[in-house]
Amino acid sequence: MKASVSSLLSGNNSDSAQSRELLTIIDEECDRLNHLVEEAGEMAKLEAGELALDLAPVGVDEIIEAALAHCKCALAGRQVELHVNPNLPSVRADLERAKEALVQLIDNANLYSPGNQPITITAELTGDTVTISVSDRGPGIDDFEQTMIFDKFYRGKDQRYLVRGTGMGLPIAKAIIAAQQGNMSVTSQLGHGSVFSLRFLWTAARRTRGERGQHTCG
Repeated sequence: MKASVSSLLSGNNSDSAQSRELLTIIDEECDRLNHLVEEAGEMAKLEAGELALDLAPVGVDEIIEAALAHCKCALAGRQVELHVNPNLPSVRADLERAKEALVQLIDNANLYSPGNQPITITAELTGDTVTISVSDRGPGIDDFEQTMIFDKFYRGKDQRYLVRGTGMGLPIAKAIIAAQQGNMSVTSQLGHGSVFSLRFLWTAARRTRGERGQHTCG
């Protein structure tokens, strides 16, 4: 941004196309910085326990459908396989915030996976929790990086220059789920992809929902 502004202020840029390119860089960098500040502010609220949550019984299908609707444009043409076990209980969650966390996982799977490979979303009962998992067939994450992937501002060493980001998406998503008394985890193998999982406490109310098959977004 500083270099672009300095170049424009120097008065040596008579080329309108070059000036437009510099202004575009400034605009994009301002958006990136605004996004980073917003994420840092949200993380501060999460760490201070100041995030307002509307916790209530929510159907897992509602969380998944809301997240997929949010990601519809980004997933255009991408095959998404859904495997939701029937008769899952409702979970204790804030629908909007739970959706936000799941969107982060879907976005990451979409960004880091080859376009011709499907993303798989599963939901199943796991003891006293219901687990929603997002699986991709991307490059995978090595064991060392798996210990750091949820750290603030951390970005994978092999991907940080290929995909733009702030390194705050996963830490925020994990903190959002923790605020709902759940947790997030990852399992991955280099060359075979990754599985990110969200776990929510379930409630006594149960919902009947038939298992779904394949779905193509777009």
